[in-house]
Amino acid sequence: MPQAAQRIRNEEADYREHREYREHRTFRRPQKRARRAERAHVNTALRTKALVIFLLFMVTAGVTLARRELGAMRGYELVQIRQMASQIENENKELEVRIAKLKAPQRIKDIAINRLGMVVPQEFYFAAENK
Repeated sequence: MPQAAQRIRNEEADYREHREYREHRTFRRPQKRARRAERAHVNTALRTKALVIFLLFMVTAGVTLARRELGAMRGYELVQIRQMASQIENENKELEVRIAKLKAPQRIKDIAINRLGMVVPQEFYFAAENK
């Protein structure tokens, strides 16, 4: 019987230790929860303000980025338009030179003589009215 009594005492000691551990654990938990609740309550306003400031910063950064991108795009478009205008001006000058060549009196005379078979008159007669 002494062994059975020793085993019972050991089991009772184990039970007491387990109970003390559980009491100790449950005793500490409410404090942690209270601290967490207290911390969450204190930080809610601060977190909200920080979130609002962060969102305002992000919106401002987004708007600034969009404006700069739009400005850069307009700059590229302006460069392209200037290049196109320069190209059109060069083409216009080439066309003016071509028109001048086509209107040249010597060219017209050559076409009249060679292609159309016309003859340049040797004598010119002028008529004038006397009043």
